[in-house]
Amino acid sequence: MGLIKLKEITDFSNEYTPREIDDITFFEKLREQIILSQKNKFYLDLCQKNDYTVPEIINDDNLQFVPYFYTNNYKISKKLFPNLIKASQKDIIIWSSSSSTTGDPSLVGRTYEDLEIIQYNALKCFEEFLFRDKFRNTGMCFNFAPNRNLYGSLARRIALKKMKQLKVYSHQRKLIKKYEQQIRFFTSLMNKPWETIPTRSYYLIKFKILKTIWAIISTFGVRAGLVLDSKFMIKQIEKFKHESILFGGSPLLMNNVLVNKMIKENIKIDLSETGYVGSGGGGWDGVKGQAKMEKVDKVDFIEHFKEVFNMDSYRLNDIYAFTESPVLYGGHWSKKYQDYLHHCPNYARIIIRDIETLEPVKEGGRGVLEAITPFGVNGSINMAIVVDDIVELISKNKCPECGYEGATFRVIGRTKEAPGHSCSSIIDWF
Repeated sequence: MGLIKLKEITDFSNEYTPREIDDITFFEKLREQIILSQKNKFYLDLCQKNDYTVPEIINDDNLQFVPYFYTNNYKISKKLFPNLIKASQKDIIIWSSSSSTTGDPSLVGRTYEDLEIIQYNALKCFEEFLFRDKFRNTGMCFNFAPNRNLYGSLARRIALKKMKQLKVYSHQRKLIKKYEQQIRFFTSLMNKPWETIPTRSYYLIKFKILKTIWAIISTFGVRAGLVLDSKFMIKQIEKFKHESILFGGSPLLMNNVLVNKMIKENIKIDLSETGYVGSGGGGWDGVKGQAKMEKVDKVDFIEHFKEVFNMDSYRLNDIYAFTESPVLYGGHWSKKYQDYLHHCPNYARIIIRDIETLEPVKEGGRGVLEAITPFGVNGSINMAIVVDDIVELISKNKCPECGYEGATFRVIGRTKEAPGHSCSSIIDWF
């Protein structure tokens, strides 16, 4: 398909129709992707290193033996990302980037079909945990993020800058330079539903030209030109508080507005019947680009929404995802665990591996998360990916609290070796 217009790679239909995926279909498709991936030298070497022969039938009993890559392999500094694709180069229309501005971003090649599936995955997660029917005819969404065009500009700038800093091979920089307009933050690939399903939608991270001019004069940079327009948000809420209102995006930025603006100025608005939260992108550890903010305690976060908007915890949901995998995990607040419980959708499987032995843990055990899916992985060899987040396996088959079918887990933290970054670290926040 080659290079296509920006609009065509970000605008998909928002009509959501559930897809039933049984175990037979899932494992057959996974086997096909493993065989296809073995055409890639790096994956073939990985299979040979693990003495892995593709079985005639893949199932739950032998799923743990499928060779996997670590998210670390996609980091720019590893200089491997152009070699971790399994589609032809002309079919890679997006290089999706993680949003670490201080660390080492990942770049993952994706096809048009991959993007369609990511869009579906986002819709499925939003419909099951956020939107449902309450935003179809009326409602408003405040997204604590930049709009998709600004997202794209930031992604390209950061990726190219990091490749130069990390001395990535010149031919690889030229490859990415050729596809510069196709570099996107992973989170921006799924932002359209936020824009079009609620009646009105607003991105709160904005680019202010006068502030930018002053920043250029005073600091020889443009970062100060990015602001979070909390005043506009408050005015809109006060005007339309009778409608459904959704707060989406970075919990780090949400918490900052609640604590340093609304609580500090004693601004309180009752949204007990109309307010909802769909946080995502991580950032609970307080890492935000080159700046550091206070760690966001999840219990305090829940209490802040209660104090400011009189919202109960069942109205607050969270989305867990990472750039290297197309899977989105929706979660709800658990009073028992005082944490978000996240759920594995039917198009994916997870394995929690002991951090020392890498053996699968039992329910109640903790380890690193492996995400497995044969859908949305046509571009790269990323059907089995281990991320450096430590999670606890709550249940293998069904959420003990809401009954959602599939594995349930909660995110504990990151491994010590993992650099602090998240989708919340796209912009320096002062």
